[in-house]
Amino acid sequence: GSSTDTRSGHAELPHRAIASTFRGRRGAATMLTKLWVVALLAAQNAQPAFADEEDLAEADGEDDFGGDDYDGDYGDVGDYGGGGYGGGYGDDEYGGGGDPTPAWETVESFDGIAEFVNQDETEPAVVGFFDADRDADQQKVYEEVAEGSRYDFRFALVTDEAARTTAKLQKGPAVLVYAPPRFVKEGVDKKRARYPSAKLDAEALKKFIFKRSVPLVGQKTWKSGERYDKQGVPVVTLFAAIDLEKNAKGFDYFANRLRKVAADYVGKLSFNIGDKEDFSYQLEDYGIELPAKKDVGVGAKDGNKYYRMEDKFNVDNVRKFAQAVVDGALEPKIKEEPSYDDDHDASGEADDSDYEESDVTVLTDANFADVTDGKDAMLEFYAPWCGHCQALKPTYKELGTRLASADVVVGAMDATANSPPDGYDVQGYPTLIFKTASGKTTSYDGDRDVDSMVAYIKEHAEAESVKSEL
Repeated sequence: GSSTDTRSGHAELPHRAIASTFRGRRGAATMLTKLWVVALLAAQNAQPAFADEEDLAEADGEDDFGGDDYDGDYGDVGDYGGGGYGGGYGDDEYGGGGDPTPAWETVESFDGIAEFVNQDETEPAVVGFFDADRDADQQKVYEEVAEGSRYDFRFALVTDEAARTTAKLQKGPAVLVYAPPRFVKEGVDKKRARYPSAKLDAEALKKFIFKRSVPLVGQKTWKSGERYDKQGVPVVTLFAAIDLEKNAKGFDYFANRLRKVAADYVGKLSFNIGDKEDFSYQLEDYGIELPAKKDVGVGAKDGNKYYRMEDKFNVDNVRKFAQAVVDGALEPKIKEEPSYDDDHDASGEADDSDYEESDVTVLTDANFADVTDGKDAMLEFYAPWCGHCQALKPTYKELGTRLASADVVVGAMDATANSPPDGYDVQGYPTLIFKTASGKTTSYDGDRDVDSMVAYIKEHAEAESVKSEL
């Protein structure tokens, strides 16, 4: 990603490039990573985004998208008719639109569409098809939406006439939203959904993307959490020890069973699966305790109302629990949400009590240089109102505790109450930057778990004492 797209969780791996498939905001190294991932997926017989031209062409048909007016008037956008959904997804939430790189990748071939969709199998993808001349106005709307949501979704732009013709989407502008391929079950999930109008409305398109980016049963991560919250229905989460890389079958075991219930509650409930260690800090909200490795728990969240399934996990019990949530037959546990209006005390100083009670060093304009000069340091720049920052906080506190005795700074600065120093390019929240003892700064784009961050610090720290201590 760009230096400010700190939400990426992918390490860069060397491999050969396929010329001119993509152009866009990522550099050559990231390009190689994605092509390596595509090749790996192919080797593992992963389901492609679409098997052939006929499959993609279904995007024009009624079967996939439930409408019969795509060749005609296109009508209005129904439930996606704009209004009330745009706040919080644009640049404002992430600190201003300062990133000069494009928020989308240009795909120049039909095969490149599948490559783009599959380059991150656990994340959704949005692909816009436009004639650069005929659809200039609609393309501009699409690019504006991509710019405002660059940290939430992956966007691609297809203007190549041959690619659009092969896809049978050359007649007019089209936007397709692909659910994460890893979680799409053939014959159960729809791979993609087409925005139901040739005339794009920015607010309606944002809403549509959020709605259709979630599969029938997906993975709960710090990044996908907001998408589930924006579904407008209670979210049922199964908490278990899951690891997609080391035990894919374990995840699929739970997902296949949840789908049997989820299919009957489309539009009423959303379903996902979260690793109980990654989200251990949330279990208390549901009143769930999972002390043993093989313990499994199921809960539901509806705003600040939390519900716990009392029975053991099986399809029948999940179905009974889901129906009780829909019927309002359960007594919820109410979580008192923090009031960010109180983040500043009467003196106007920022209240950083959350981090002051931890091993993370609270950084301000006044102490930044004194604390970090000559030190290797992992630095977080956050905003108190940012949901992603709140989700990262427990992990970052744990990082501070893990490194409390090491000669390295784990610091956090409220970038809305302070000004990040020169040389620290903070465009979004949270931004993680690693600074070496000599002052070199690098955006941290790795996985946001403690082990990954510790490994990164050990590799990049300049002080030998840090390397030996870790």
